[in-house]
Amino acid sequence: MERNTPRWRRDLALTACCAAAVAEADRTGDPGRRAARLVDCLGVLRSTHGAGAAAALDMGVLRRGLRQGLAPLLPSGSEDDDLLGGMRLLSKDGLLCDAVEDLGREHLVPQQALMEYWPWARLRAEQEEQQLYAEIRRLPPDDYAKVRELLASDPAAEQGVLWEKWGGLWGRFGFFEPVSSWPWCNAAGWCFPCPVCAWPMRAQSAAGGVFIVSCDAHLLEGVQYTCRPVRGSGPPVLEGGGRSAEQVEGFPAAGDYLAVSRTVWRYLTLPGRMEFAIRDALTGIAGLSVLMYPEGDRYDLRITAAEPLVAKEWRVDAKAWRSFGALADALLERPALGGRVRLTIVVPHRQRSDLPLLQSRLAGRRDFEVMTDKNLVAEVLRWCRRGES
Repeated sequence: MERNTPRWRRDLALTACCAAAVAEADRTGDPGRRAARLVDCLGVLRSTHGAGAAAALDMGVLRRGLRQGLAPLLPSGSEDDDLLGGMRLLSKDGLLCDAVEDLGREHLVPQQALMEYWPWARLRAEQEEQQLYAEIRRLPPDDYAKVRELLASDPAAEQGVLWEKWGGLWGRFGFFEPVSSWPWCNAAGWCFPCPVCAWPMRAQSAAGGVFIVSCDAHLLEGVQYTCRPVRGSGPPVLEGGGRSAEQVEGFPAAGDYLAVSRTVWRYLTLPGRMEFAIRDALTGIAGLSVLMYPEGDRYDLRITAAEPLVAKEWRVDAKAWRSFGALADALLERPALGGRVRLTIVVPHRQRSDLPLLQSRLAGRRDFEVMTDKNLVAEVLRWCRRGES
Protein backbone atom coordinates (compact mmCIF):
# COMPACT_ATOMS: atom_id res chain seq x y z
CA MET A 1 0.00 0.00 0.00
CA GLU A 2 1.33 3.45 -0.89
CA ARG A 3 2.27 5.47 2.16
CA ASN A 4 0.70 8.73 3.31
CA THR A 5 -2.51 8.13 1.39
CA PRO A 6 -5.86 8.60 3.20
CA ARG A 7 -6.25 4.83 3.39
CA TRP A 8 -2.75 4.36 4.81
CA ARG A 9 -3.34 7.02 7.48
CA ARG A 10 -6.76 5.58 8.35
CA ASP A 11 -5.39 2.06 8.79
CA LEU A 12 -2.46 3.27 10.86
CA ALA A 13 -4.81 5.33 13.06
CA LEU A 14 -7.12 2.34 13.54
CA THR A 15 -4.17 0.14 14.44
CA ALA A 16 -3.11 2.75 17.03
CA CYS A 17 -6.65 2.89 18.42
CA CYS A 18 -6.83 -0.91 18.73
CA ALA A 19 -3.45 -1.06 20.45
CA ALA A 20 -4.51 1.76 22.81
CA ALA A 21 -7.75 -0.05 23.65
CA VAL A 22 -5.83 -3.21 24.55
CA ALA A 23 -3.47 -1.20 26.75
CA GLU A 24 -6.29 0.74 28.41
CA ALA A 25 -8.21 -2.46 29.21
CA ASP A 26 -5.16 -4.19 30.70
CA ARG A 27 -5.41 -3.73 34.47
CA THR A 28 -3.09 -6.61 35.35
CA GLY A 29 0.24 -5.40 33.95
CA ASP A 30 2.70 -2.81 35.16
CA PRO A 31 1.05 0.64 35.26
CA GLY A 32 4.18 2.32 33.96
CA ARG A 33 4.40 0.09 30.90
CA ARG A 34 0.68 0.54 30.31
CA ALA A 35 1.05 4.34 30.39
CA ALA A 36 4.05 4.14 28.05
CA ARG A 37 2.07 2.08 25.56
CA LEU A 38 -0.76 4.62 25.61
CA VAL A 39 1.68 7.49 25.04
CA ASP A 40 3.22 5.53 22.15
CA CYS A 41 -0.21 4.95 20.60
CA LEU A 42 -1.11 8.62 21.02
CA GLY A 43 2.08 9.62 19.21
CA VAL A 44 1.31 7.32 16.29
CA LEU A 45 -2.26 8.61 16.20
CA ARG A 46 -1.08 12.21 16.05
CA SER A 47 1.22 11.34 13.15
CA THR A 48 -1.81 10.45 11.02
CA HIS A 49 -3.38 13.92 11.43
CA GLY A 50 -2.45 17.33 10.16
CA ALA A 51 -0.62 19.72 12.45
CA GLY A 52 -3.74 21.52 13.67
CA ALA A 53 -5.78 18.39 14.37
CA ALA A 54 -2.81 16.61 15.95
CA ALA A 55 -2.39 19.41 18.49
CA ALA A 56 -5.95 18.84 19.71
CA LEU A 57 -5.33 15.14 20.40
CA ASP A 58 -4.41 14.47 23.99
CA MET A 59 -4.77 11.51 26.33
CA GLY A 60 -8.23 12.57 27.45
CA VAL A 61 -9.48 12.74 23.86
CA LEU A 62 -7.97 9.31 23.17
CA ARG A 63 -9.60 7.69 26.19
CA ARG A 64 -13.00 9.25 25.50
CA GLY A 65 -12.84 8.28 21.84
CA LEU A 66 -12.16 4.65 22.67
CA ARG A 67 -15.33 4.58 24.81
CA GLN A 68 -17.66 6.95 22.97
CA GLY A 69 -16.72 6.57 19.30
CA LEU A 70 -13.62 6.83 17.15
CA ALA A 71 -14.69 9.91 15.15
CA PRO A 72 -12.39 12.43 16.92
CA LEU A 73 -9.44 10.03 16.64
CA LEU A 74 -9.51 9.25 12.92
CA PRO A 75 -7.96 11.43 10.23
CA SER A 76 -10.40 12.96 7.78
CA GLY A 77 -10.58 12.01 4.14
CA SER A 78 -11.92 8.45 4.27
CA GLU A 79 -15.22 7.52 2.62
CA ASP A 80 -16.17 5.30 5.55
CA ASP A 81 -15.47 7.91 8.25
CA ASP A 82 -19.08 7.87 9.47
CA LEU A 83 -19.22 4.09 9.94
CA LEU A 84 -15.87 3.77 11.65
CA GLY A 85 -16.36 6.97 13.64
CA GLY A 86 -19.30 5.50 15.51
CA MET A 87 -17.45 2.37 16.63
CA ARG A 88 -16.47 1.96 20.26
CA LEU A 89 -13.51 -0.16 21.28
CA LEU A 90 -14.10 -0.05 25.04
CA SER A 91 -17.27 -0.35 27.10
CA LYS A 92 -18.14 2.26 29.71
CA ASP A 93 -16.56 -0.09 32.27
CA GLY A 94 -13.30 -0.21 30.31
CA LEU A 95 -13.79 -3.70 28.90
CA LEU A 96 -12.63 -4.51 25.38
CA CYS A 97 -15.31 -4.68 22.72
CA ASP A 98 -15.22 -7.37 20.04
CA ALA A 99 -14.63 -4.70 17.41
CA VAL A 100 -10.98 -4.47 18.48
CA GLU A 101 -10.01 -7.87 17.13
CA ASP A 102 -12.05 -7.55 13.94
CA LEU A 103 -10.79 -4.07 13.08
CA GLY A 104 -7.25 -5.13 13.85
CA ARG A 105 -7.56 -7.84 11.21
CA GLU A 106 -9.51 -5.88 8.64
CA HIS A 107 -7.52 -2.62 8.69
CA LEU A 108 -3.79 -3.06 8.67
CA VAL A 109 -0.84 -1.20 7.24
CA PRO A 110 2.05 -3.20 5.76
CA GLN A 111 4.43 -4.87 8.19
CA GLN A 112 7.30 -2.49 7.40
CA ALA A 113 5.25 0.57 8.28
CA LEU A 114 3.79 -1.05 11.38
CA MET A 115 7.21 -2.13 12.62
CA GLU A 116 8.23 1.52 12.79
CA TYR A 117 5.97 1.85 15.82
CA TRP A 118 5.43 -1.60 17.42
CA PRO A 119 7.56 -4.78 17.54
CA TRP A 120 4.72 -6.92 16.23
CA ALA A 121 2.60 -7.18 13.14
CA ARG A 122 -0.61 -8.93 12.16
CA LEU A 123 -1.84 -10.33 8.91
CA ARG A 124 -4.63 -8.46 7.19
CA ALA A 125 -7.99 -10.23 7.13
CA GLU A 126 -8.00 -11.06 3.43
CA GLN A 127 -4.71 -12.93 3.89
CA GLU A 128 -6.00 -14.81 6.94
CA GLU A 129 -9.18 -15.68 5.08
CA GLN A 130 -7.25 -17.00 2.10
CA GLN A 131 -4.96 -19.03 4.38
CA LEU A 132 -7.98 -20.70 5.94
CA TYR A 133 -9.36 -21.58 2.53
CA ALA A 134 -5.96 -22.78 1.33
CA GLU A 135 -5.91 -25.40 4.09
CA ILE A 136 -9.05 -27.07 2.81
CA ARG A 137 -8.93 -26.33 -0.93
CA ARG A 138 -6.58 -29.26 -1.41
CA LEU A 139 -9.40 -31.62 -0.46
CA PRO A 140 -11.52 -33.44 -3.07
CA PRO A 141 -14.65 -31.40 -3.94
CA ASP A 142 -17.04 -33.53 -1.84
CA ASP A 143 -14.81 -33.36 1.24
CA TYR A 144 -14.28 -29.63 0.74
CA ALA A 145 -18.04 -29.01 0.65
CA LYS A 146 -18.50 -31.22 3.74
CA VAL A 147 -15.90 -29.27 5.73
CA ARG A 148 -17.44 -25.93 4.73
CA GLU A 149 -20.89 -27.09 5.78
CA LEU A 150 -19.68 -28.54 9.09
CA LEU A 151 -17.89 -25.31 10.00
CA ALA A 152 -21.11 -23.44 9.27
CA SER A 153 -23.57 -25.81 10.93
CA ASP A 154 -21.61 -26.96 13.99
CA PRO A 155 -19.12 -24.30 15.13
CA ALA A 156 -19.30 -25.53 18.74
CA ALA A 157 -19.96 -28.97 20.22
CA GLU A 158 -18.59 -31.73 22.43
CA GLN A 159 -15.52 -33.36 20.89
CA GLY A 160 -17.16 -36.78 20.56
CA VAL A 161 -20.03 -35.25 18.56
CA LEU A 162 -17.61 -33.41 16.29
CA TRP A 163 -15.49 -36.52 15.86
CA GLU A 164 -18.52 -38.50 14.71
CA LYS A 165 -19.68 -35.82 12.25
CA TRP A 166 -16.23 -35.15 10.78
CA GLY A 167 -15.26 -38.80 10.41
CA GLY A 168 -11.90 -39.27 8.74
CA LEU A 169 -11.49 -35.52 8.28
CA TRP A 170 -11.24 -34.90 12.02
CA GLY A 171 -7.80 -33.94 13.25
CA ARG A 172 -6.52 -32.74 9.88
CA PHE A 173 -7.20 -29.08 10.61
CA GLY A 174 -6.66 -26.88 13.64
CA PHE A 175 -9.98 -25.09 13.42
CA PHE A 176 -11.27 -25.88 16.93
CA GLU A 177 -10.17 -24.69 20.37
CA PRO A 178 -11.29 -25.76 23.88
CA VAL A 179 -13.84 -23.31 25.27
CA SER A 180 -12.26 -23.84 28.69
CA SER A 181 -9.47 -21.52 27.47
CA TRP A 182 -11.97 -18.75 26.65
CA PRO A 183 -12.88 -16.88 29.88
CA TRP A 184 -14.77 -14.27 27.86
CA CYS A 185 -17.65 -16.68 27.13
CA ASN A 186 -17.83 -18.21 30.63
CA ALA A 187 -21.01 -17.36 32.56
CA ALA A 188 -20.69 -19.04 35.97
CA GLY A 189 -19.03 -22.07 34.37
CA TRP A 190 -21.33 -22.30 31.36
CA CYS A 191 -21.25 -21.24 27.70
CA PHE A 192 -24.28 -20.42 25.59
CA PRO A 193 -24.40 -20.73 21.78
CA CYS A 194 -25.94 -17.91 19.77
CA PRO A 195 -29.39 -18.93 18.47
CA VAL A 196 -28.48 -17.47 15.06
CA CYS A 197 -24.90 -18.65 14.42
CA ALA A 198 -24.42 -21.34 17.15
CA TRP A 199 -21.04 -19.93 18.30
CA PRO A 200 -20.44 -19.18 22.02
CA MET A 201 -21.77 -15.79 23.05
CA ARG A 202 -19.77 -13.28 25.04
CA ALA A 203 -20.54 -13.20 28.79
CA GLN A 204 -19.68 -10.01 30.66
CA SER A 205 -20.04 -9.71 34.42
CA ALA A 206 -22.21 -6.84 35.62
CA ALA A 207 -23.31 -5.53 39.01
CA GLY A 208 -25.09 -7.82 41.45
CA GLY A 209 -23.67 -11.05 40.05
CA VAL A 210 -25.58 -10.61 36.79
CA PHE A 211 -24.04 -11.62 33.44
CA ILE A 212 -24.80 -9.88 30.16
CA VAL A 213 -24.70 -12.55 27.43
CA SER A 214 -24.77 -11.49 23.78
CA CYS A 215 -23.51 -12.36 20.31
CA ASP A 216 -21.18 -9.81 18.78
CA ALA A 217 -22.34 -10.52 15.23
CA HIS A 218 -26.07 -10.63 15.99
CA LEU A 219 -26.51 -8.12 18.79
CA LEU A 220 -28.21 -5.71 16.37
CA GLU A 221 -30.74 -8.44 15.66
CA GLY A 222 -31.62 -8.64 19.35
CA VAL A 223 -29.47 -11.57 20.51
CA GLN A 224 -28.87 -10.42 24.08
CA TYR A 225 -29.65 -11.95 27.46
CA THR A 226 -29.13 -11.50 31.17
CA CYS A 227 -28.59 -14.33 33.64
CA ARG A 228 -27.73 -15.04 37.25
CA PRO A 229 -25.88 -18.09 38.61
CA VAL A 230 -28.19 -20.70 40.12
CA ARG A 231 -27.65 -22.88 43.14
CA GLY A 232 -26.51 -26.39 42.38
CA SER A 233 -24.83 -27.68 39.26
CA GLY A 234 -27.30 -26.55 36.62
CA PRO A 235 -26.74 -23.83 34.05
CA PRO A 236 -27.86 -20.24 34.65
CA VAL A 237 -31.25 -19.38 33.22
CA LEU A 238 -31.05 -16.86 30.40
CA GLU A 239 -33.63 -14.10 30.19
CA GLY A 240 -33.97 -12.77 26.66
CA GLY A 241 -33.72 -9.04 26.15
CA GLY A 242 -34.13 -8.79 22.38
CA ARG A 243 -36.42 -9.89 19.59
CA SER A 244 -34.11 -12.72 18.44
CA ALA A 245 -33.20 -13.91 21.93
CA GLU A 246 -34.63 -17.39 21.57
CA GLN A 247 -34.09 -19.91 24.34
CA VAL A 248 -30.77 -21.72 24.00
CA GLU A 249 -29.25 -24.66 25.85
CA GLY A 250 -25.93 -24.04 27.57
CA PHE A 251 -22.97 -26.38 27.83
CA PRO A 252 -20.13 -26.57 30.41
CA ALA A 253 -17.18 -24.26 29.79
CA ALA A 254 -14.87 -27.16 30.47
CA GLY A 255 -14.07 -30.72 29.51
CA ASP A 256 -14.17 -31.73 25.86
CA TYR A 257 -16.32 -28.91 24.54
CA LEU A 258 -14.74 -27.20 21.55
CA ALA A 259 -15.52 -24.26 19.28
CA VAL A 260 -13.99 -22.88 16.10
CA SER A 261 -11.55 -20.01 16.57
CA ARG A 262 -12.79 -16.46 16.17
CA THR A 263 -11.04 -16.17 12.80
CA VAL A 264 -12.77 -19.30 11.50
CA TRP A 265 -16.10 -18.09 12.90
CA ARG A 266 -15.80 -14.66 11.33
CA TYR A 267 -14.58 -15.73 7.87
CA LEU A 268 -15.95 -19.27 7.41
CA THR A 269 -18.85 -19.89 9.81
CA LEU A 270 -20.75 -16.62 9.37
CA PRO A 271 -20.55 -16.42 5.56
CA GLY A 272 -21.07 -20.18 5.39
CA ARG A 273 -24.36 -19.93 7.23
CA MET A 274 -25.45 -17.28 4.72
CA GLU A 275 -24.43 -19.51 1.82
CA PHE A 276 -26.35 -22.54 3.04
CA ALA A 277 -29.38 -20.44 4.02
CA ILE A 278 -29.48 -19.09 0.45
CA ARG A 279 -29.16 -22.61 -0.94
CA ASP A 280 -31.95 -23.92 1.29
CA ALA A 281 -34.26 -21.00 0.47
CA LEU A 282 -33.90 -21.70 -3.28
CA THR A 283 -33.93 -25.50 -3.22
CA GLY A 284 -36.86 -27.24 -4.87
CA ILE A 285 -37.86 -24.42 -7.21
CA ALA A 286 -38.57 -25.78 -10.68
CA GLY A 287 -36.04 -24.75 -13.29
CA LEU A 288 -33.61 -23.36 -10.72
CA SER A 289 -30.27 -24.99 -9.85
CA VAL A 290 -27.92 -24.03 -7.02
CA LEU A 291 -24.33 -25.29 -7.10
CA MET A 292 -22.06 -24.82 -4.10
CA TYR A 293 -18.39 -23.88 -4.60
CA PRO A 294 -18.15 -24.13 -8.40
CA GLU A 295 -15.00 -23.70 -10.49
CA GLY A 296 -12.69 -24.73 -7.68
CA ASP A 297 -14.46 -22.35 -5.26
CA ARG A 298 -13.67 -19.18 -7.22
CA TYR A 299 -16.93 -18.04 -5.59
CA ASP A 300 -19.45 -19.60 -3.22
CA LEU A 301 -22.63 -20.32 -5.19
CA ARG A 302 -23.76 -20.45 -8.79
CA ILE A 303 -27.50 -19.99 -9.13
CA THR A 304 -28.93 -20.70 -12.57
CA ALA A 305 -32.47 -20.14 -13.80
CA ALA A 306 -32.77 -22.24 -16.94
CA GLU A 307 -35.49 -22.96 -19.49
CA PRO A 308 -38.46 -22.85 -19.42
CA LEU A 309 -37.62 -19.90 -17.19
CA VAL A 310 -35.90 -16.85 -18.62
CA ALA A 311 -32.20 -17.75 -18.47
CA LYS A 312 -30.25 -15.97 -15.76
CA GLU A 313 -27.17 -16.73 -13.68
CA TRP A 314 -25.87 -15.37 -10.37
CA ARG A 315 -22.33 -15.94 -9.12
CA VAL A 316 -22.35 -15.30 -5.38
CA ASP A 317 -19.57 -14.60 -2.89
CA ALA A 318 -20.73 -14.19 0.75
CA LYS A 319 -18.84 -11.86 3.10
CA ALA A 320 -19.33 -11.19 6.82
CA TRP A 321 -16.75 -8.49 7.46
CA ARG A 322 -17.35 -5.92 10.19
CA SER A 323 -15.74 -3.05 8.26
CA PHE A 324 -17.15 -2.39 4.79
CA GLY A 325 -14.29 0.02 4.12
CA ALA A 326 -11.72 -2.74 4.59
CA LEU A 327 -13.87 -5.16 2.59
CA ALA A 328 -14.05 -2.69 -0.28
CA ASP A 329 -10.26 -2.30 -0.23
CA ALA A 330 -9.78 -6.07 -0.34
CA LEU A 331 -12.28 -6.53 -3.18
CA LEU A 332 -10.78 -3.73 -5.25
CA GLU A 333 -7.41 -5.47 -5.05
CA ARG A 334 -8.86 -8.61 -6.62
CA PRO A 335 -8.38 -9.24 -10.33
CA ALA A 336 -11.54 -9.21 -12.41
CA LEU A 337 -13.41 -12.51 -12.40
CA GLY A 338 -13.94 -12.43 -16.14
CA GLY A 339 -16.89 -13.59 -18.22
CA ARG A 340 -20.26 -12.01 -18.87
CA VAL A 341 -21.71 -12.61 -15.35
CA ARG A 342 -20.91 -10.17 -12.58
CA LEU A 343 -19.88 -11.39 -9.12
CA THR A 344 -22.60 -10.72 -6.55
CA ILE A 345 -21.09 -9.83 -3.18
CA VAL A 346 -23.62 -10.80 -0.52
CA VAL A 347 -23.49 -9.32 2.99
CA PRO A 348 -25.71 -9.95 6.04
CA HIS A 349 -29.10 -8.25 5.95
CA ARG A 350 -28.38 -6.76 9.39
CA GLN A 351 -25.72 -4.55 7.71
CA ARG A 352 -28.11 -3.22 5.07
CA SER A 353 -27.96 0.35 6.37
CA ASP A 354 -24.22 0.45 5.58
CA LEU A 355 -24.63 -1.03 2.11
CA PRO A 356 -24.45 2.32 0.23
CA LEU A 357 -20.84 2.74 1.33
CA LEU A 358 -19.77 -0.58 -0.16
CA GLN A 359 -21.78 0.07 -3.33
CA SER A 360 -20.22 3.49 -3.81
CA ARG A 361 -16.69 2.19 -3.23
CA LEU A 362 -17.19 -0.56 -5.82
CA ALA A 363 -19.04 1.62 -8.33
CA GLY A 364 -16.08 1.67 -10.71
CA ARG A 365 -15.91 -2.13 -10.90
CA ARG A 366 -18.55 -3.31 -13.35
CA ASP A 367 -17.73 -6.93 -12.53
CA PHE A 368 -19.22 -6.53 -8.99
CA GLU A 369 -22.69 -5.97 -7.62
CA VAL A 370 -23.55 -5.83 -3.92
CA MET A 371 -26.69 -6.78 -2.01
CA THR A 372 -27.83 -8.46 1.20
CA ASP A 373 -28.56 -12.17 1.48
CA LYS A 374 -32.30 -11.58 1.82
CA ASN A 375 -32.34 -9.25 -1.18
CA LEU A 376 -30.56 -11.84 -3.30
CA VAL A 377 -33.13 -14.52 -2.48
CA ALA A 378 -35.94 -12.07 -3.23
CA GLU A 379 -34.36 -11.11 -6.57
CA VAL A 380 -33.97 -14.74 -7.66
CA LEU A 381 -37.57 -15.53 -6.71
CA ARG A 382 -38.82 -12.48 -8.60
CA TRP A 383 -36.88 -13.57 -11.68
CA CYS A 384 -38.36 -17.06 -11.49
CA ARG A 385 -41.90 -15.68 -11.28
CA ARG A 386 -41.12 -13.45 -14.26
CA GLY A 387 -40.07 -16.47 -16.27
CA GLU A 388 -43.26 -18.32 -15.40
CA SER A 389 -45.57 -15.45 -16.38
